[in-house]
Amino acid sequence: MKLYHASPIKNLKLIKPQRTISHNKYIGDFVFATKYRKLALMYMLPKGFPILMNVKSKNPYIVICANVEKILQSDKGGALYILPDNLFHQTPQKGLNEYEMVSKDSIIPLGEEDYDYVIKELIRENVSIYFVDNDMFNKLILNPKQDTMVQSLDKYLP
Repeated sequence: MKLYHASPIKNLKLIKPQRTISHNKYIGDFVFATKYRKLALMYMLPKGFPILMNVKSKNPYIVICANVEKILQSDKGGALYILPDNLFHQTPQKGLNEYEMVSKDSIIPLGEEDYDYVIKELIRENVSIYFVDNDMFNKLILNPKQDTMVQSLDKYLP
C-alpha cells in the first residue's frame, strides 16, 4: 500500500520526523502519512485556519473556517509525496488510526506530485469546498448531523 505525505515544500529528498504536539502535549517526533490522497492534499492548505474534512463520504468535502480571499491569497500549493508503508505504524493519537500512520524514521519519497494551488487540486479531485464563519464552524464540530448540515451550505464555486 502506498501512503501520502503533504508539504508546502517541494523537492524534498528526505522527509524527517518533526516535533509533534497533540492536545497541547508533546507526543514525539514523527513523519505523518495517510492512505487517503484527498486527506493528504488538505495538509497543503495554509496553516492557521480551522478545517473539517470528510474523505470517506460518498461526496467528500472540506469546510474551512476562513474568508475565501484570505485562503486564495495564501494558497501556495506544495508537494504530495508518495511514501513506502513499511516504516509506518499506528498513530499515537487516539481516534485517528483510520486516517493516519506515523514513522519515527526519516523517509526517502518514492515519488512526488507538485501543485501550484491546493484549492484547484481539491476541486479537480471532486472535493466540495465550503467556507464558513466561526459560528457555523462551531455548530459543525462533532455534530452528529454534520454531513447533512454541510450539504446545506453554499458550495465554493471558483
